[in-house]
Amino acid sequence: MSKKEVKALKAEIKARKEKVAKQKDKISKLKKSLKKASDKKASKK
Repeated sequence: MSKKEVKALKAEIKARKEKVAKQKDKISKLKKSLKKASDKKASKK
């Protein structure tokens, strides 16, 4: 493998990790907002 290929591969892996991290962040934010919504519903009763 040439240095160029290794560099490209590392960049690809980094990009994937960032994408996954962003998705996880989105999911945790969604869960938080869902929890808030359900808490509000529960407190109204």
